[in-house]
Amino acid sequence: MKKFPKKGEAGGPGGDEEGGELTDNMFGNQESTTVDYYRGGSVGAEDGKPTPILEPENASFFICRAATQKDLAFSTARKEWYVQRKHAEKMNSAFHGGKQVMVFFHVSDSDHIQGAALMISMATYQETMDLEGERDSFCYRFKCEWYRTTELPVSTAIKAAPNLLLPTAQTQLCEDMTCQTGEAVMKALWNSPIVTLYESCTGEKEPPKDEEVLIDFRCPPSNETSWPVMPGPGFIFGCNSETMDECLGRGIFGLPAHMRHVASEIKPGSSIFLFNVTDRLLFGIFEAVTPATMNIDPRAFSKNPKATSSPFPVQIRVRISLECPPLEDTDPLVNDILRTRVGGRIGPLTNAQTEALATLLAVQCGAMEFMNQHSSAAKKGHGNALTPPIAMPPKKQRKQ
Repeated sequence: MKKFPKKGEAGGPGGDEEGGELTDNMFGNQESTTVDYYRGGSVGAEDGKPTPILEPENASFFICRAATQKDLAFSTARKEWYVQRKHAEKMNSAFHGGKQVMVFFHVSDSDHIQGAALMISMATYQETMDLEGERDSFCYRFKCEWYRTTELPVSTAIKAAPNLLLPTAQTQLCEDMTCQTGEAVMKALWNSPIVTLYESCTGEKEPPKDEEVLIDFRCPPSNETSWPVMPGPGFIFGCNSETMDECLGRGIFGLPAHMRHVASEIKPGSSIFLFNVTDRLLFGIFEAVTPATMNIDPRAFSKNPKATSSPFPVQIRVRISLECPPLEDTDPLVNDILRTRVGGRIGPLTNAQTEALATLLAVQCGAMEFMNQHSSAAKKGHGNALTPPIAMPPKKQRKQ
């Protein structure tokens, strides 16, 4: 760790456009540019399309409660959803009136909003789904186009949209919302990690049957050892070649103000990574020492020594958890782990993505082998087993 260079020194803030001060553009999620703000994952992916709603004041928003994630997985494949008559009437009224109807989905017993789909047809009565003796059957079907499957913590959604009312079994299973609340939830949802609720079929193998559990990228195989990280989401912060020294010298990472809601899930102990957008390298593993706070150091990332607010005011303090050589952005494993963040590396990660990235870094520097040897010795009852160090000097593991 070295002190960050002062202005005017080699590697200090300032310079040309390519290697100069941090710019809001590198975050790819600007409130001033709707299309950029709502960028999805890979181009054309079913779970990562840009939002179709550019004028929320002329749209209608609903949030439905699903029984299981499997129901949502089937919906993404079949492109349809079923609702009760009273909710179908409200949705049809908005759809018939020419409004775009965006439906968010919350799963029973889940602390997350799991996705968003656009209604593309009227909800029509399906006699075969009208079960005898069952009040308020889910017998109205509408076609939908899925735009996002994600993990947005409910706590984050409520911070972004305080008036959000979630559907429950005790109240009703579908709630409408104002356009202001809908827009706030939509912004938070499109700034959250994408997860795939099913694996797409490439033709190389038979597609999954309906009764089979559809999977997503959530956890490693049961026989695979992973680098231990704190349960919960991680986060990738951004820097460039000129500001990286300042990030490390101050021990502070920053984000633009509009990302304060998605950063609110960062807690002391959360695993943090730093992506250098100039060199396209991912550094880690860092650990959050503080939650995300506004202007821990107002002068950070600013050319003005008397600044009262940083250009990247959403800040956390960090420490090194494990010192590793960086991962290249072109690494196939990195792209597989972060495939849902194509077009923008910076932002929140699911716990599985966090664990996978940390494991990849730990393997590369040899720390994983050290930990496995310690675990094996400890299991055999060797009392003199050396505890792995918190931080290790970087060393590139030789390729076999």
